[in-house]
Amino acid sequence: MYEIDSYMDSQSICYSKSSRKEQLLDELVELSYKNGKIKDLEGFRKAIQDREKIISTGIGLGIAVPHAKLAGIDEFFITVGLPEKPVEWESIDDEPVSFVFMIGGPADRQNDYLGILSKLVLFSKNEARRSAMLSASSPEEVIRQFVSKD
Repeated sequence: MYEIDSYMDSQSICYSKSSRKEQLLDELVELSYKNGKIKDLEGFRKAIQDREKIISTGIGLGIAVPHAKLAGIDEFFITVGLPEKPVEWESIDDEPVSFVFMIGGPADRQNDYLGILSKLVLFSKNEARRSAMLSASSPEEVIRQFVSKD
């Protein structure tokens, strides 16, 4: 039902030189805006920052999943950040982050959001998949890691 690769596109994958969480989050927000995924740049930026202040979105295993749902966003999307070097994120396992999956979507579709989040986390916890993403030489190779094999 929630095919993760359908929420990504090659223009929404960012190989980043950012070395700080705040820089990387800003880069992903701006990329989401540039790609037409969001209309309210500052509103989305604030929602992402506010969510991160509540508790870190670093879920462990080198993965962070910042997210925001706002009115004015028509469909869910995932913007991916792959930093050149792991970034400190205050993750639950105290490990730096190598994969950032920023989820944005409509404010009124909580069940869809939870379905996307759970499938994304399930896919990302696969060690072989994470390793393949780290060695991927193109955005298309990254996206292929999220194509359902079942």
